[in-house]
Amino acid sequence: MCALSAPGSLALDADGRARPVAEYADAGAELTDGLAEAVEYCPVEALALHSARGGYRIAPAE
Repeated sequence: MCALSAPGSLALDADGRARPVAEYADAGAELTDGLAEAVEYCPVEALALHSARGGYRIAPAE
């Protein structure tokens, strides 16, 4: 369900796990609401989203 929530940002790997399509957003692109929602939606906090600048946690909220 995580990957389906943000298909432009997440894809399923061979093991069926959601993985980022790219390690970082292109040219400093802004975070999409869809990606943050997908991370929040994933069960048991399977995904976490961190800032590339500063490394602080964006989602899921602590």
